[in-house]
Amino acid sequence: MQLSTRLSALVQYVPQGSRVIDVGTDHAYIPIYLIKNNRAVSCLATDINAGPLKKAAHNIKQHHIHQIRLKQTNGLEGVCEEDGDVIMISGMGGYLIIDILERAKKLVSGIRKLILQPQQDIDEVRRYLHQIGFRIEDEDFVIDDDKYYTVIVAVPGNEHYAHTYEYVYGKCLIEKGLPVFKEWLVKKEEKLEEISAALQDKESESVVKRKQELAKELAMHREVMACLF
Repeated sequence: MQLSTRLSALVQYVPQGSRVIDVGTDHAYIPIYLIKNNRAVSCLATDINAGPLKKAAHNIKQHHIHQIRLKQTNGLEGVCEEDGDVIMISGMGGYLIIDILERAKKLVSGIRKLILQPQQDIDEVRRYLHQIGFRIEDEDFVIDDDKYYTVIVAVPGNEHYAHTYEYVYGKCLIEKGLPVFKEWLVKKEEKLEEISAALQDKESESVVKRKQELAKELAMHREVMACLF
């Protein structure tokens, strides 16, 4: 089975021999890949909707796999420690991922690895992980179908970033300096400057406030750029 670039970025961080809980599994592409490639020994694939799970069951049957269980549930509700030791969540906003983890705190506290791919509010996910006693072991950054995706890999441990920009942009990503990440940074700076220029001659109260916000964002962005260029 060939995974998309976005999904491939996730599975590479699954330790050999893991028992994976794939939240929001959709059509179970990740669990099927993990089992067929001997990456995981078992998978629990969950989804809130019956439709995707029906398709997932069909896909699993086609591949003659018996190590994947399906569960219709909201996030991690009803999932227990015996179900897995690695949690993977992708295809959702950052606050939804935080909510899913928060509502399963006892389970999460005993997990050996979290592999997350938030689509928005990524900085809040990083902050939350530090709050609940996880350190960010690694991050990845990929482009798929003209969209950029961040992968966050976290393990139990104490950690706190010294700078706000490390939460906003990702300390690991800044240190790794991946070409695709640098490409995204350049594009983001151009966009911020374009917005700033468009507001240059406008002076309403709301615009003045937005200018101030943009100035702070640009200053932070250039601080990150200085680390990489």
